[in-house]
Amino acid sequence: MLMSKKILVVSIGLIVLTACSRGTPEFVMAAGVVDGEVITVKAAVTGKIETLHILEGTEVDKDSILVTVDSDKIENQIQGLEIQEQGITLNRKKLDRRIQLLNSNLEYWKKQVESFERLEKKESIAGDQLEQARLKMDEVEASLFDAQQSLLELFVQSKNVKNQKEYLNLLLEDHIIVSPVSGVVLEKFVSQGETVFPGTSVADILDWSSLYVETFLEETELSRLELGQKIDVLVDGMEGRVFSGTIIYFGKKAEFSPKYIISEKERQSLLYRVKIKLEQDLKVFKLGMPVTVRIGRV
Repeated sequence: MLMSKKILVVSIGLIVLTACSRGTPEFVMAAGVVDGEVITVKAAVTGKIETLHILEGTEVDKDSILVTVDSDKIENQIQGLEIQEQGITLNRKKLDRRIQLLNSNLEYWKKQVESFERLEKKESIAGDQLEQARLKMDEVEASLFDAQQSLLELFVQSKNVKNQKEYLNLLLEDHIIVSPVSGVVLEKFVSQGETVFPGTSVADILDWSSLYVETFLEETELSRLELGQKIDVLVDGMEGRVFSGTIIYFGKKAEFSPKYIISEKERQSLLYRVKIKLEQDLKVFKLGMPVTVRIGRV
């Protein structure tokens, strides 16, 4: 089972710099914080952990195996159903052969009855011979009907066994817990040999594709920005490198400035939340990392 949770972000105050000699800012420079979606991977079955392939801080690919849970009971049940399938196959072959012989026998007695009926009209045979032939034909028809019914029952059994196998194979897949996303393991909650139950949390994984920067801007700046606009993201300690992002969200309502903004004037102003999706070199970024956002006005 998967459960998504959002990491609470503490916004950082707005910093606006003037880049043009005319006094009109060319860029909006704002402090931001990296955030993203954390997926809690959960067990879906009960069992003992056989193998554990996760360490905190390690990278994982989508669909890579994180944990395998003991599945001996399920595998034994599947083997039992496979033996039943073999028995059903043998019985079906026997019935197919029996039905084939009965059809031939029935065809023979039908011809005998027709022949005796013609001879009876000519009074060339005794009446009891025709009656015996008819009784034999009825007997063969009854045997053929029983064989066909048995074959139908085998078909139902085969279908039932197939459905049980499909269910058990799906259950078997649940004993292998895989990563739903590509990302990094933030925390693991289980150990090898531990018994897990449906709903047991296995690990928290940060989804790299969900990384974004959250910042806050004044209302006067929003009118000059638009959704889908490309922006630059600057990281402390990595001078000379510029990362790209795209504006994906504007807050619907204003929020008060963070309490640690020193200026009383800034503290009284209202800011709007802006989210910027990161697009490249995602492994560089960490949850809670402070960055600087450089947004060119449109």
